[in-house]
Amino acid sequence: MITLSKSLERSNFLGCSPQNQKNDGQTMRTTSTKEQYNTLNKRVKKSAREDKRKYYETMANEAEQAAGKGDLATLYQTTRHLSGKRSTQIKPIKDDNGKSITKEVEQRKHWVEHFKRLLNRPPPTTRPAIPTTEAELPVNTDPPTKSEVLNAIKMLKTGKTPGPDGIPAEALKIDPETTADLMTPLLEKVWKEGKVPEDWKNSYLFKLPKKGDLSQCKNWRGIMLLSIPSKILSRIILERIKQALDEKLRPEQAGFRRNKSCIDQIATLRIIIEQSLEWQSPLYLNFIDFEKAFDSVDREVIWKLLRYYGVPLTIIHLIQQLYDNAACQVIHNGKLTEAFEVRTGVRQGCLLSPMIFLIAIDWIMRQTTATNEGTGIKWTDTKDLEDLDFADDICLISHKLEDMQMKSNKLAEEASKIGLHVNIDKTEVMKIPCQHQQQQQTTISINGKNLKETTSFTYLGSIVSTTGGTDEDIKARIGKARQAFITLKSVWRSTAISIKNKIRIFNSNVKSVLLYGSETWRVIKSISNKLQTFINNCLRSILKIRWPEKISNRDLWERTNQEPIVKQIGRKKWRWIGHTLRKPSSDITRQALEWNPKGRRRVGRPRVTWRRSCEEEMKACGQTWSRVKKLSENRSQWRCAAEALCSSRN
Repeated sequence: MITLSKSLERSNFLGCSPQNQKNDGQTMRTTSTKEQYNTLNKRVKKSAREDKRKYYETMANEAEQAAGKGDLATLYQTTRHLSGKRSTQIKPIKDDNGKSITKEVEQRKHWVEHFKRLLNRPPPTTRPAIPTTEAELPVNTDPPTKSEVLNAIKMLKTGKTPGPDGIPAEALKIDPETTADLMTPLLEKVWKEGKVPEDWKNSYLFKLPKKGDLSQCKNWRGIMLLSIPSKILSRIILERIKQALDEKLRPEQAGFRRNKSCIDQIATLRIIIEQSLEWQSPLYLNFIDFEKAFDSVDREVIWKLLRYYGVPLTIIHLIQQLYDNAACQVIHNGKLTEAFEVRTGVRQGCLLSPMIFLIAIDWIMRQTTATNEGTGIKWTDTKDLEDLDFADDICLISHKLEDMQMKSNKLAEEASKIGLHVNIDKTEVMKIPCQHQQQQQTTISINGKNLKETTSFTYLGSIVSTTGGTDEDIKARIGKARQAFITLKSVWRSTAISIKNKIRIFNSNVKSVLLYGSETWRVIKSISNKLQTFINNCLRSILKIRWPEKISNRDLWERTNQEPIVKQIGRKKWRWIGHTLRKPSSDITRQALEWNPKGRRRVGRPRVTWRRSCEEEMKACGQTWSRVKKLSENRSQWRCAAEALCSSRN
């Protein structure tokens, strides 16, 4: 459903029973006594309150699950639902000359022109010379079996708006066995003939606002609404190729990959900065940003890369079928624009797109580092670390300024060959100061344009800085959590929601925002006090405890089932450390836990680093790194050890 009426939105927590009772009551009001009407009216209100409680309990469950998985997109969406906020579309938009467009017909026409330009980028001037594949991946190319189809149906996500065919996931999942019986012959035919239904190629484009002036089309993001049945085919293909392709990707890439996360990359980068500062080792970082990366990849290059990485031709042809002659219609004010063809980029919303995009980024980085070996930082005895990647969020790493310049130029050159272009305005360079290094201008340029030098940068949602600390990031997290708390003020004030559910919503929608990336924090006493003060103030507000009423922190925590914030951060940190220590010894994040650059420490007291704070907690429990590594191998033993370690600071 594209739009939702206000009356339906207001009553989405109501079941059928209260509404029917209300209708009965309106009839009875004219035919029966006032006492009978009042009795029925009370019953309606009681039933409505019960439905409202159930609704908020369901939303709390969804938020808790999203927070547990680290699914921030779903978490923020749930927060908006709970707050009652709805995105209000600004009607007037401006054309390319800054002139306002007020007529709806002209607005639709301008949106088509905007997205047609965005989704149909000019081809690269020079495409890369991609060799033929050396060996095909061991991938099954037979037509899908019923068990594969059934598994793909069960994996469909519900609650998603359907594409042009209007078939929702719920309709397919209500009886998976019957759906599989119907879909299997169709998919077998698609597989053998190499042709997909036209509905599977078409999509609706739904606009979502970004930051900035919303009268500018560039400040809106387009989300593709694809055919849900087509995702069954995409899921089957993905399940067949993902493991074999994943083994071919560089270990520096953590985006969309199993057992890798944003926290891994954030922690690795923080450790690199802190240890470089401690050992006075020069360090240069270049945070690369591409312009409209997902929408710009050249498709001719994509098909060649898939073949080069060993994907069988049968599967490549099926993927091509989903892209060839694909058309899109923009949804504007609840109406559809004329259709236009989409010829560049990967399809947003398609299950295959992340893996296809990773292959493109992997190719760029392999070409960038192949001719610039030794331009990174010394990582192990046999390997240098050139970069850290999370999809297209790339951080280039070098010891020397000239190495960083060469690597940046090469990356921009190779990226342009597949249709990607570096966004000069958003790409920033960071220099980690070194006491023994002569002062010099940190000037890195791409295509003749100098990049901005910065002392702090928001990397994957966390702020990293040249000082190596986390105070700036923690301050920003408190600000974001405070905004999330204010957004949900209608929830905290509601008398229809129990305190228990309010606390669950607070934990999932506010505290999870506050503690994002806390596994990598170095928390000193003053910082922990700020965090605890913020949480205590929120809890008092939820319980409606105001001056001059007083309550001790311990009583407050008991009433709300909370524990000291330092202990929660410690538990998250040691849980992550245990998970990291169980990874293979070749894993970059695991290696980072014990990595040191070549250099010499400053004279005097050592810096307080994240790693040193971990060592202090281990020492307080009578543990060492070697002992901790041994304990982490056994999950049950590690749970007990981690609990002791996270309690060592209390």
